[in-house]
Amino acid sequence: MLRFFARMKRIWVPVFAGMTMIAGAALAEDDEGPFHPMDALTPNEITQTVKLLKDAGDVDEKTRYPAITLLEANKTIIRAWKPDDAFTRAAFVVLRKNGETFEATVDLTNNKVTSFTPKPDAQPMIMDAEWSFARDKFMADPRFKAAMAKRGITKLENIHCTPNSAGSFPGEGYDKRRILKVPCFSSLDKLHPSLARPIEGLMGVVDSESGEVLDVLDREVVDLPGVPEGYGKTLAKPGPETKPIAMVAPQGPNIELEGNLEIKWNRWSMHARADKRAGLILSLIRFDDGKKIRDVAYQMNISEMFVPYMSPDPTWSYRTFMDAGEFGLGYLISSLKPGVDCPPNAVFTDLVFPNDIGGTYTRPQALCIFERANGDPAWRHYSSGRKTVRGVAQTELVVRHIPTLGNYDYVVDYVFSPQGNITLRVGATGFDAIKSTAAKDMESPTALADTTYGTLIAPYTVAINHDHYFNFRLDLDVDGTQNALVRDAFVPTAATGSTTRKSLWTLKTDRYATEGPIVPDHMATGGETWRVINPNEKTALKFNPSYWINTHHEATSILDKSDSPQMRAGFSAQTLWVSKFKQGENWAAGLYPNLSTKDEGVPAFVADAEPIKNDDLVLWYTIGFRHAPRPEDFPILPTFWHEVTLRPAFFFDMDPSMTFNPGQYKFKE
Repeated sequence: MLRFFARMKRIWVPVFAGMTMIAGAALAEDDEGPFHPMDALTPNEITQTVKLLKDAGDVDEKTRYPAITLLEANKTIIRAWKPDDAFTRAAFVVLRKNGETFEATVDLTNNKVTSFTPKPDAQPMIMDAEWSFARDKFMADPRFKAAMAKRGITKLENIHCTPNSAGSFPGEGYDKRRILKVPCFSSLDKLHPSLARPIEGLMGVVDSESGEVLDVLDREVVDLPGVPEGYGKTLAKPGPETKPIAMVAPQGPNIELEGNLEIKWNRWSMHARADKRAGLILSLIRFDDGKKIRDVAYQMNISEMFVPYMSPDPTWSYRTFMDAGEFGLGYLISSLKPGVDCPPNAVFTDLVFPNDIGGTYTRPQALCIFERANGDPAWRHYSSGRKTVRGVAQTELVVRHIPTLGNYDYVVDYVFSPQGNITLRVGATGFDAIKSTAAKDMESPTALADTTYGTLIAPYTVAINHDHYFNFRLDLDVDGTQNALVRDAFVPTAATGSTTRKSLWTLKTDRYATEGPIVPDHMATGGETWRVINPNEKTALKFNPSYWINTHHEATSILDKSDSPQMRAGFSAQTLWVSKFKQGENWAAGLYPNLSTKDEGVPAFVADAEPIKNDDLVLWYTIGFRHAPRPEDFPILPTFWHEVTLRPAFFFDMDPSMTFNPGQYKFKE
């Protein structure tokens, strides 16, 4: 039964009765918390943080705050915490003052600033005011207006420019400047934004703090094409009408929510918190096996997204986005629409984030939580003798948020099953970044040259090839913190003894001895899998309990490691890395990837190759794929899913879903 407590804030609960959706009232906000040591900072705590910094003389009214976030307590303390225990609170702050970056820690329990440290040359996340400031300065520059006139564009009200992160290219000469690069588009009234035409060959380079337009690239002039034929205001001819398909829970849901936000479903429990950079962080993920509550993971979240484009054109080649560290997945999180983004009977909650001026803002309906029967059997068996089927329907819990980063929307799901599986899914949708070209179709004279680095997806429209790398930080605690990482290799083996067979395969298991990238052994022709085990515990069958990393999408970066973008995104060179847990090592590309000239993330964390025989481990798993666009991607990209599953292996003595009461159906034959 779904239970709501008065301390649960800003919940929007639709109730699905037949085909009628009824919106429930928001709950009282008389007590915003915190209720749990891992709760996100409340608005009052953020206000308190800024006041303490001002009282200490560390900040002024012009100071801006790229990050004000929870400074987590020691992991040992958090793991031992029980409801109603007292707990302390602290904030970690990254701030920008007089063109310099500083880090501060603030003890909220004892009302004092505990540290204030300059961070020379560090460039934090891009802040809200910088986008509009850089855009306006570029569009007011005489060189911009001259470039428009050169292209025969006189109605500047139909032009919009959208600053981007600048990437990292030391040879450009903008070192130590806080810059944004600004491409422009021709607006097309009320048509879908994917139809806006890029103004090729033009880009501004703007110092987002001083407002100085450092450079204007005005290269080739490409005629501005109109809307591709067949794309009107409806974008496409309507298809056949379909009847609604509903997901319902006729006897009520099984989700329990407490505090800000503690989630219980089936045998799972976890804590969720909004984060400006990660979007959502899940902590203290545990499974009740009927005998005891068992640790599975201490924490998991997206730690970085790396999206490099593959065109050498100077107005494209800088597009090597680090979406979490440069923009923030929480900062650009979307509101969710019932019946489209999530089922109508999902639980929707607002999320509160710190803003750049020391306050907060609320994104309504930014998180949804729902359970679903996905139409598959969890298990089943047909008995031909009895002519019966026995089985259990598969159900799962989904915790979902959708950041929108420019043209792309990323549907980020954490999916929990009664069998103990956790699936991390990212669905890419929105629309491809497009380049205006001269080719109408693939028989046009310029088609071959125009599609060297991309695909013609509509007349005069090329989508540039690019990669997506989603790195998840996975602090697994399999039955506790002392774990090891093992490889199970499938080894071809000659058959021996009295048999007509010549060959078989066997499983060879060995442990990783040190931190570092997990490089597959390509000599193992049968492949390999990876498991996190607890070597200190035994199941009833005397196995070491473990969780298997069931991989699905494993593309790794093939860019030259000396290329500037790859130098700051080293995590993408391998699917999996393992490091020892260290407080503060939270981001795969480091704390400051924006404009960075070196990698301060995972490769730096593991550079000393510490031994990991029986330690608290963190895995860094990258879901990667290369996107060679198709015409079917235009004007909207159908959601393209990629995932990895954490699956129990030797963790249980039997499948937990076997304890469910199976249904039985007898067939007449």
